[in-house]
Amino acid sequence: MATSIEKFQEQGGRAQTDDLDFESFRTDPLHADVLRCLGYMHDIEYQTVLYMRELLVTPAWKDPQFTAFLTLWNYEEYWHGQALGRVLAMHDRPAHDPRLVAMRRWNKRTLFWSPLVFWSLGRAVKKFPAVHMTWGAINEWTANAAYNRLAKIADHPVLSELLSRIMRQEGRHAAYYASYARDMLQDDRRAQKVTSWFLRHKWDVVGSGDVPKIETSFAAAYLFRSGDGAELIDRVEDRIDALPGLAGLNLVRTAIRAATEHVIAEEGAVPSIPTVAERVAVSGT
Repeated sequence: MATSIEKFQEQGGRAQTDDLDFESFRTDPLHADVLRCLGYMHDIEYQTVLYMRELLVTPAWKDPQFTAFLTLWNYEEYWHGQALGRVLAMHDRPAHDPRLVAMRRWNKRTLFWSPLVFWSLGRAVKKFPAVHMTWGAINEWTANAAYNRLAKIADHPVLSELLSRIMRQEGRHAAYYASYARDMLQDDRRAQKVTSWFLRHKWDVVGSGDVPKIETSFAAAYLFRSGDGAELIDRVEDRIDALPGLAGLNLVRTAIRAATEHVIAEEGAVPSIPTVAERVAVSGT
């Protein structure tokens, strides 16, 4: 049964960061590869308002429960972007408005046409709500896995605490999407077939088309190509397989392989995960 918006909003709100020592990043900085992943995450969190814009031109706007969810989802994701931007700023990296203006200028053609694309899909594809709820669940599951993996790689106490708070909210988002997707797919072969087709032919790692492809590929390959990262993706695949009619798609593993090949083709190799000694050397302690 789909999660009620009343239950969702009880636990909602801004992720609290006032007690976190962001200044610690000045004396104990993060590795450059970790910062690159954080930059990608910052951009995607801030992109949520534009995803919401696309969904609101579909017939989903008629459902007050769904629009209430979008409101809370967008609010929480905005504050995730704010918090990640503070980490980037502590490393003198571009963040917040200057970074967002550049990203939206780079992607202005796609951003101009995307509402029309979603408007058309919402009216031409009767089962499109099942598609976007399933799509949202997969994106939230992979985002949660990415934060989990990055926290372990960075092994920085302040970043780990920040990401754990973000992960708790991402987990709620995923649960809401997944509960609705499950209800829409259950006992509806048409919805299952349409959703399966869109996922197999159109799904890619969240952020694809919204930020430069190499940045999406780098984050996916760096975090998930092997070891603990691959195990996290196995769990995501298990969750997808458990949705009615969607077993065996192997979506995320396929995307990670493609991302890894892209990074190798463009940059020669996917960087190895820094050892404890290398992290200590970076921090200068």
